[in-house]
Amino acid sequence: MSAPRLSVIIPTHNRKELLTLVLDSLARLRGQAGELEVIVVDDGSWDGTAEDLDARRDSFALQVLRNDKSAGPAAARNRGARAARGEILGFLDSDVIVNPEWWASAAPHFDDPQVAGVEGLTRAPDRSPLPTPFTHVVANARGGNFLTCNIFYRSSVFHELKGFDERFQRANREDSDFAFSVLDRGFRIAFEPRAVVEHPLFEGRRGVYLREARYGLHEALLRRKHPGLYRSRLKWIDGRAFPVFYWGVFWGLPFMLIGTAVKLPILAALAAAAFFLGLAGSVYAVCRKRRTRLGDLLVLAPQFLVIPWLRLYWVLRGEWKYRKVKPEVTIRRKK
Repeated sequence: MSAPRLSVIIPTHNRKELLTLVLDSLARLRGQAGELEVIVVDDGSWDGTAEDLDARRDSFALQVLRNDKSAGPAAARNRGARAARGEILGFLDSDVIVNPEWWASAAPHFDDPQVAGVEGLTRAPDRSPLPTPFTHVVANARGGNFLTCNIFYRSSVFHELKGFDERFQRANREDSDFAFSVLDRGFRIAFEPRAVVEHPLFEGRRGVYLREARYGLHEALLRRKHPGLYRSRLKWIDGRAFPVFYWGVFWGLPFMLIGTAVKLPILAALAAAAFFLGLAGSVYAVCRKRRTRLGDLLVLAPQFLVIPWLRLYWVLRGEWKYRKVKPEVTIRRKK
């Protein structure tokens, strides 16, 4: 049996209804028969995912790998990649829907040997309502985000770089880390706007930003491995370890206290202004272009009195944990 050109790898955990939709959409892909295999890594699901997968009968080859307990998205994708036979690896999340041109539009980019990856356009379904500040939104309209919910890599490059770094145990920064490793080796990652996936919107709990503060743990790992690309590729305003508004909170509070203690009202007033501007900016950043009600603001404002300090704790903890990590070697390939 000849090897397919494309191996699609989908990690999943307790999403059997959504997984059905993505597999159905893959069955509608435009392409040649036998060009596609799909590998689903069932990462410790207990919602009946295994039984649903056993019952499927698809036009493409479907391989199911099962983990007894969740190993995390990076480890699940790596396991799927080790089992893949295709020249190209396509990574999807288990809650997306691909358009029929997804693979056909991305494939020509790999005719260029300098192209090691192709990221596609990720958007919310057209029928989606305007998100609230607590809505989980995943989007990539112009490229440069390298989202593992919609990206292709050459299998040879993926294995040369030893896959995703499993120290990124949550679905956060492992995608940028691997893409930066590809770019550090002198390859290119193209963006194909016709390779579209729709990523649904999920309404999160009202404490979502408190929980996400712990993502700061992996900032040091990403920055230490790729210091140059960390500075040049991530937005200074909100893409790095601390959103810029947090600095108003960090500097404002201590100087406000100092100004009050030493009876310098001008210093205390300026520091208070910086503190409240930082707080307001932090809240604005998560409400921008979202359907925001007064009740949402009343929930968010008190949380952002705490969130910058939680983020600082996790970033400092990451700096200590990954203090011995060295930068990856940058290689410039001939054009």
